[in-house]
Amino acid sequence: MVNSEDLRRFSLFSSLSSNDVVPLLPHLVERRYRRGQLLFVEGEIGSSVFFVLSGQVKLSRSTPASEKQIIDWCGPYDCFAEVLLLEAGSYPATAEAIKDSTLLVLNNEVMPQILEANPALSVALIRTLSRRLRLSQEFIRILTNRSTAGILAALFLRLARPAETPGKPIFVDASLTHRDLASMIGTSRECVNRAINSWKRSGILKLADDRLEILKPHELAEWP
Repeated sequence: MVNSEDLRRFSLFSSLSSNDVVPLLPHLVERRYRRGQLLFVEGEIGSSVFFVLSGQVKLSRSTPASEKQIIDWCGPYDCFAEVLLLEAGSYPATAEAIKDSTLLVLNNEVMPQILEANPALSVALIRTLSRRLRLSQEFIRILTNRSTAGILAALFLRLARPAETPGKPIFVDASLTHRDLASMIGTSRECVNRAINSWKRSGILKLADDRLEILKPHELAEWP
């Protein structure tokens, strides 16, 4: 059973106190999805926000050429479909479970009454959504001003997960293939291979078990 401290591990609620998130707990429904199962498809009308407890979910959308482009890769304590947090609408992407996954699902029908009764929650959600909008706008700027390797560097930092213990490097899940990464930034797998191999030789990245550790994040942040 999820508790308030579990909920605060999600970035959407990390700035809140345990008491602030308590009103949400009765409205979170735990669901399990099998590998390959679709949660929703692009354009489908929905009213739910999803929170990953375990597993992995891929978000993709169709390009004008009718190809599938990966736009995000969500693991434990990531959330998605926040655009539907306050009102129903169409999902902007297709969500597919890449591994057997357990998620929490929050229907937005309950949000107006919860937010009216909890001003701190309202303010925190506005701040978080505004920050995510700024990050999205910054990534769009990067897409138009950097080389392909620079865009890949920015993507690594966006996907990076925090170190599990102090002193350890941030990392990217190595289950993301080079083809997946290429799809996310609209380039070829060969370009991704070259950049990653170059960064490994330079000591910027290191493959360790099931993760790609980022040893020098400042160099990726400044990659042209």
